[in-house]
Amino acid sequence: MEYKKLISFLHYIEKFSAFPFVIILRNSMINIIPIIIVGSFFLLIFVFMKQYNFLPYYLDFYRKLYLLTMGLISLYLSFSIGYNYASYYGKDRILYSILSSTCFWVSALIYLDWKSLNGMDFISSLGVKNMFSTIVISLLSCYIFNSIRIEIFVDRSVPDYIRNSLNSIFPFFITIFVISIFAAFFKLNEFLKSLLFPFEKYGDNLIVVWITNIFLHLTNFLGIHGISLINSVFLSLWQGYLVKNAELILNQLQPVYITAYPFFQWFIWIGGAGSTLGLNIVLLFSKSSYLRSIAKGAIIPSIFNINEPLLFGLPIVLNPYFFIPFIVTPLVLGTISFLVFYYGLVTRPYIEAPWMFPSPLGAFLCTTDYKAIILNFVNISISALIYLPFVKAYEMKILKEEKGIDQLEEEK
Repeated sequence: MEYKKLISFLHYIEKFSAFPFVIILRNSMINIIPIIIVGSFFLLIFVFMKQYNFLPYYLDFYRKLYLLTMGLISLYLSFSIGYNYASYYGKDRILYSILSSTCFWVSALIYLDWKSLNGMDFISSLGVKNMFSTIVISLLSCYIFNSIRIEIFVDRSVPDYIRNSLNSIFPFFITIFVISIFAAFFKLNEFLKSLLFPFEKYGDNLIVVWITNIFLHLTNFLGIHGISLINSVFLSLWQGYLVKNAELILNQLQPVYITAYPFFQWFIWIGGAGSTLGLNIVLLFSKSSYLRSIAKGAIIPSIFNINEPLLFGLPIVLNPYFFIPFIVTPLVLGTISFLVFYYGLVTRPYIEAPWMFPSPLGAFLCTTDYKAIILNFVNISISALIYLPFVKAYEMKILKEEKGIDQLEEEK
């Protein structure tokens, strides 16, 4: 009965994940990951050059490269939202991207005093501090634009891209004007930022780590791609923490947020969801030839954080032997890692390293702290120890099955 209730609950969660705005936002956040990673590497170069006083003349060059990539994250996100909105509804992608970006520019800048606005203030207005506002305003502007049905130019002899562009003039005007009224006279941008402030302030805590990981791994265990659901809700917050930490480093201050996205990637989800790199290592020494063969085939992908061979080949999905460690291991690693960062034993993450890097390398790059490598190896070891007794229990079952098969073959 309880199982049926759980399945029913997850059914509603899946329906939420299929909601158009959730899909659009999730795809838009994924689209801007390259610019976040590229900006992170410019920051990484800046940090190492500054730390070792290498070619100091070029420091400002890499600082500007960071500011013009990751520093303008809200601008790129607004363009991405417009593009994905149009893709979802089968509209002109370029028109929607331009509209979304324009409305974001208007909402972020129209109420500011331009005479006293310097270059850094300008860049800051298009950066992470307006990330939540970008999401709301971009989705709202695309919705308004899509709702206005006015076709002045209907001559089918005119090419579609020209006709679409001309017919968009009046809807463009209405949409931008509506957004500008709300932005200039009601300070919509500031209002939206104030709504997010409590969530942003109190979202960097251990309770959020537990809740998100329980949900993620429960859905993954049932064969649902939980990371897509989690990212649609939390990715903008976690990436916001990352960019703010990066800005603090850029200004020679210490990062303050723990749960920036790399925290999960390199210190909890080591080897993939369920922290399965430790499991894979344990399986390599199994007495069962079947389990060893699975482990050998999965170890290389697992090192690069791809664990589908284990999820569906072992399998972990819907396998009662692995339910407890699959849920518990990320909670244990998350708790240990959070406390390590909280007490300042390792520098908090501020750089986005590509997710397919080997985890010790990713752990170092996201913090530029060698102690992060130690924490990563400790977590892998703890993961292996948690999985070990459950692997032994599953191994006994598999060995009995293998023995039974051998006996049948002998009888034949």
